[in-house]
Amino acid sequence: MTQPQAADMLNNHSLTEPEIQECPWAYYQALHESKDNLHYDPALGMYICADYALMREIMRNPSLFSNVNSQNIAQIRKPPQEVLDIQAASPRAMNILVGSDPPEHGRIRKLLDDPFRPRAIAGLRPQIRDIINHTIDQFIDRGKFEAVAEFAIPIPITVIADLLGLDRKHAKAIKLWSDASVEPLGMMISDERWIECARTIKDFQDFVTEELHARQEHPRDDLLTHLVQAVDNRGNQLTLGEMLSITLQLLVAGNETTTNGIAAGVQLLIENPDQQDLLRADPSRMMTFANEVLRLESPVQGLFRVVMEDVEFAGHKLKAGSRIMLRYAAANRDGKKYANPNQLDVCRKNSGTQVGFGAGIHHCLGANLAREEMVQTFTLLLKRTRQLEFASAEPNLSHHPSLVLRGLEALHVSFTPAT
Repeated sequence: MTQPQAADMLNNHSLTEPEIQECPWAYYQALHESKDNLHYDPALGMYICADYALMREIMRNPSLFSNVNSQNIAQIRKPPQEVLDIQAASPRAMNILVGSDPPEHGRIRKLLDDPFRPRAIAGLRPQIRDIINHTIDQFIDRGKFEAVAEFAIPIPITVIADLLGLDRKHAKAIKLWSDASVEPLGMMISDERWIECARTIKDFQDFVTEELHARQEHPRDDLLTHLVQAVDNRGNQLTLGEMLSITLQLLVAGNETTTNGIAAGVQLLIENPDQQDLLRADPSRMMTFANEVLRLESPVQGLFRVVMEDVEFAGHKLKAGSRIMLRYAAANRDGKKYANPNQLDVCRKNSGTQVGFGAGIHHCLGANLAREEMVQTFTLLLKRTRQLEFASAEPNLSHHPSLVLRGLEALHVSFTPAT
């Protein structure tokens, strides 16, 4: 793409367009070809950072580029009054983890790190493999499956339900809660759907409040009990609002993004049979494949930062209060960082540097869990099947409309069971 073509693409299109969200690769290439590393999208009303090195610089400076209230959609788009009324009658949402900066971020993060450290996640491996095998058992004899509803959704929902200590019968509700949490942030929903999401979040809060009270009376070996019993470095326990906000973020991080990553991985396996053959021959490359899925498809396409003071940065005079979208998906295809950036390469040496989970202090808490689920899911899928293919010659690979997330609506797959 030449400089004039890149300028034309950026001047005449926006990330707010459903067509660009569905197929953003040319837009991302235009961002990279542009001489401007910080592109202002007037329809979006904020800057977009697609440059890998510049993005890492922004991430390392939360005092200037803050997370506090950065993901608060109400500050970007005015909510319907009914949404505000529902929220006023609910426990106040807290700036937790993704919406906080040091020192508050560190206070909460320290309380939650242990259950998500590599050793703890490795201990969950047999349980995760059992969940995956049970899921595959449901369709292995059919020779076909719908990879989103039958595969990518139930695996992470079951894993996070078990970790939190919620009965698996609540899987459908967990999916509804996490969808309701992220859809407004995607900025592509109607006011009516926004109101429905607010009601669903209120249902989540009522349900989990009862579960937390139950853990206070009868502690168990689960994450909800961990939250109830946690004491921070000031000697304080978490408030109800903090526990609810943490639980909702864990549901989203443990469900929505992993679901999208698994579905995208199945698509990439089918589209790249040579790479699939390499993985079958050498399953030790599966972690590289998982990172390549996260790099190429980036289930979280981007998140926001708020500029805290007037500053000249990357050739722009930024005003305090302006927003920057860190477009992880574009940075993950930056040719200055990755050779052949649009190509799947399960032998890539630096695939682990992808920023699909963010970076620095805001590196996703559940990243180790998500990668473990993806590695085990792809390993067992390839072990138990042969000839993974699209079920039709012209598959309809459309994605849910969202400014923030990228997730397939459906993916119909055929295969031959392994003997």
